Amino acid sequence: MKTRFFHQFLMLFIWVFWLMAPPLYSQEKNTPDWSDFIESLTEMMSEAGEAETLNEELVEDLYAIHCNPLNLNDLDEEKLKELPFLNDIQIIDLLTYIEKHKPLLSTGELMAIRSFDYWTRRLMQLFCYAGELPHHSPTLSDAIRSSKNDLTLRTDIPLYTKMGFANYSEESLAKSPNKIYRGSQPYYSLRYSFSTLNKLEAGIQMEKDAGESGIDYFSAFALAKNIGIIDRLVIGNYRLSFGLGLVMNSSSSFGKLMTLSSLARMDRGIRGHSSMMESGYLSGIATTMKITKNLHLTAFFSRRNADGTFNSDSSSISSLKTDGLHRTLLEKSKKGNVRKLDFGGNLHWQWKQLKLSANVSHTHFSVPLAPKHDTAASRYRLYNATGSNFTNYSLAYAYVSRLFRLSGETAVGSSGGVATLNAIQSEWRGNTFTFIQRYYGAKYVSINGKTFSENAHPQNEIAFFLGWKRYLTRRTLLQAYFDYMHFPWLKFGVSQGSNGFDLTVQLQHQFTNSHSLSVRYRMKSKQKDLTWTSENSNDTHKQLGYNTTQSLRIQHQINVTKSIQLKTLLLASMVSNNAQGNRFGYGVGESLNWKFPTHWIHPKSKYEPIKGGRLAISLSYFNTDDYDTRIYAYEPSLLYTFGMRSFFYEGIRTALLLQLPILRHLQLITKIGSTRYFNRSTIGTDLDQILHNHREDLQLQLQWKF
Repeated sequence: MKTRFFHQFLMLFIWVFWLMAPPLYSQEKNTPDWSDFIESLTEMMSEAGEAETLNEELVEDLYAIHCNPLNLNDLDEEKLKELPFLNDIQIIDLLTYIEKHKPLLSTGELMAIRSFDYWTRRLMQLFCYAGELPHHSPTLSDAIRSSKNDLTLRTDIPLYTKMGFANYSEESLAKSPNKIYRGSQPYYSLRYSFSTLNKLEAGIQMEKDAGESGIDYFSAFALAKNIGIIDRLVIGNYRLSFGLGLVMNSSSSFGKLMTLSSLARMDRGIRGHSSMMESGYLSGIATTMKITKNLHLTAFFSRRNADGTFNSDSSSISSLKTDGLHRTLLEKSKKGNVRKLDFGGNLHWQWKQLKLSANVSHTHFSVPLAPKHDTAASRYRLYNATGSNFTNYSLAYAYVSRLFRLSGETAVGSSGGVATLNAIQSEWRGNTFTFIQRYYGAKYVSINGKTFSENAHPQNEIAFFLGWKRYLTRRTLLQAYFDYMHFPWLKFGVSQGSNGFDLTVQLQHQFTNSHSLSVRYRMKSKQKDLTWTSENSNDTHKQLGYNTTQSLRIQHQINVTKSIQLKTLLLASMVSNNAQGNRFGYGVGESLNWKFPTHWIHPKSKYEPIKGGRLAISLSYFNTDDYDTRIYAYEPSLLYTFGMRSFFYEGIRTALLLQLPILRHLQLITKIGSTRYFNRSTIGTDLDQILHNHREDLQLQLQWKF
C-alpha cells in the first residue's frame, strides 16, 4: 500500500510541475527531437493494436540516417526513398528545387517548396543538413578519414525470477524436462555498424535472449553501393523489397496512417539486415546493376536454416517457428531443422513519371510444409502454405503526376492464387484523398510477401480503403481513414466468411514550436465466433457476431524551456459484443524529459547526435476490465527499440531513463522500470509466471561512436 501511495505522490509532483509551467514558458524556437519523432512513429505503426510485434528494423534504418544525416546538396531519389514520411511529389519537388538553387545554405530553404508542410520541414531537420559538396572524387584516405563506426552493447537484468528459472529436483526434471529454461536470466546483445562516404556499409549483430545459453544469434553483412554499374551489392544477411510487397518484402511495413504519405513507394531494393530479428531475412548474395540509366536489374540468392515444428510422422513441418527463442529443450529441438532456399529477381524500368517492375521469387524447403487442417478448429489452415516449392510472379506499376499518384501490383502464385493491390491518391484544394483496393485470394500463397494488409500475409482478404488528409490551418492537421474488409475463407476463431471495418480520425495542432495537442479516435470491428449460454440451461452455442473495439488517445505536450518537456496522456478503450456486453479500460500517463548540456565532455557540434545528457521519467496508471481492453502507451526506451507497451488489469508503471555521455563519443544509457498490479497476486503464466504482483527490470546500454 505504501508503494501505491508513493506512485500517486510522484504523479502528483509531475502534475504540479506542469501547472507551474506557463510562467517558465519560453518562446524560443525549438528544434525537433529524435525521441519525439520515434514516439510519433511508434504510435502510428502501433495503431493496429499489435505493438509487441512491431519490426525494429525501421527504427534502426532511420536512426542510422539520423546519425549520418543526408546532405541536401548531394541527394538522389534513392536516398530520399528511405524517409517514410515523404511522398513522391515531395521527393520530385525537392530534387527539382535543389537542381535549380544548388547549393542550399540551410534547411530553412525548404519553406520555399510548396508541397513541404510544417511537420515535414521539421522532420527533415532530423535527417538532413545543407553542407558543401566535395571538390574532388574521394580517395582511399578520404574513405578512411570519413568512416563512421558504431559499437553498442546492451544487457537486460530482471530483478525477479520467473518459474522457468526456479530450482527443480533432478527427478522432477526427468519427468518434465521442458519445465525450465536451460540458460541464464539476463539478456545480452552486441551490434556493430560501419559506413563510409555512402559507398560501403557493414554490420555485425550478436544476441542471447533471456533463458538461452550462450550466443544464440549471429548475423553479419557487407553492402557496397554506387560502384560503377553496380548500384548495390550485399554479401551476408540482407533484406529485399520488390514492387509493393506481394512477392518479396522482408523489410519493415508501415501503419495505415503512414500509408497516407508513403503510398506508391516501389522497389525499396536491397538493405543489410542489421536488426536482432531472427526470422524474415535472407542470407547469401544479392546485387542491383544499372543496365541503362532507366533500367535496373536485381538478382538474389539465399540459403539459410529456419526453425520448424515437425508433424508426428517427422516427415513434414506443421508450422515455421519465427520468434527466435531457444530456451527449453523442446524449443532447441526446433532450431534450424529445415533449410530454406530462395532465389529470384527484379527488373525495374522508369521513364519520366512512369515506373514498371517485373518480379519473380522462388522458395524451396528441404522438408515439406504440411499444416494440419483435419478438425473443425483447424480447418482455417486449409489454404496455408503446403509443399516444398513456391513460386510467385508479379508486375508492379506506378505513375506520378501533379494531379494524382497511381500505383499497384498484381501477382500470381504457383498454388493458383491471385493477388492485386491498387491505389490512387489525389490532391484537390488542400485535401489529399487516398483510395486503396486490395484483393488477396484465399489460395494465394507468398512465403516472402508482406504488404498493406489486415492479415499477417497477403491472403484471404478483399478490402477497400478510403483516406483523407487536410491542413485546416498551417499548424492544424486532420487525418482520417475508413477501411472495409471481407475475409472469404475461415480465420482463427471464425468458422465462416466474415467482415470487418476500421475507422480512425486524428487531429494534430501545433500551438507554437513548443506546444502541441493531438487527439485520436479509433473504432475497429470484426466478426468472430461468439459463445452464448442459455438462460434456462447450461447449453452453449456459437454464432457469428461483431466484436468492436473503440479507443481514444489524447496527448498534450509542452516544452517548458529549451531543456524541459512535459507530456500528459489520456487513454480510454471499450470492447463490446452481444455475448459479453461492454468492457472498459482507461489510463493516464505523465512524463518529464530533461536534456542537460555536457560541454565539459565535448564542445557543441551541429550534427553530433550525442549532444548532451538526458533524463526521462514516465508514470502511467491503468485500469482495464481484461486483456481485450488493454491500452497502449509509449515510454522512453533504449536505442534501436520501440518504447510502446501494453497495459491491462489495474496497476502503475514507472520508468526512469538516464542517457549520459561519458566521453566525447561514448555514452551510457540506463533504464529502470517497475510495474505493480493492484488486483493480481501473480504475473504471467506457465514458465513466464512471476509469483508476486510486481516486476522490476534494469537495462544498460553502452554506445561508442568512433
